[in-house]
Amino acid sequence: MIVQQTLIKYPQASFDLMTPVGFVFLTPEAAKELLSGKSVTGHPGVSECARLVTADELLNQEVISSDYSNNVWHILSDFPQMEQDSAPPEQGVKLC
Repeated sequence: MIVQQTLIKYPQASFDLMTPVGFVFLTPEAAKELLSGKSVTGHPGVSECARLVTADELLNQEVISSDYSNNVWHILSDFPQMEQDSAPPEQGVKLC
């Protein structure tokens, strides 16, 4: 599941996300704005270092783990993994 799907599925909840670009807290209203394409504020662990996080940056991240309590989803997310070729590259020496 990706972050976008989670926000759509639980429109009345708040979200506390730990992402590769920092921490993001979304109220239901902020989640709705993010879904409409607006940027939100995130920080690397120090709120004084806050920066804008774009919808493109956040919505397509994969939900790695989640926990729900008191109407807040606590989510760990990551960028989608790149598809790799099915055959691993050959290693070693070939004799002719």
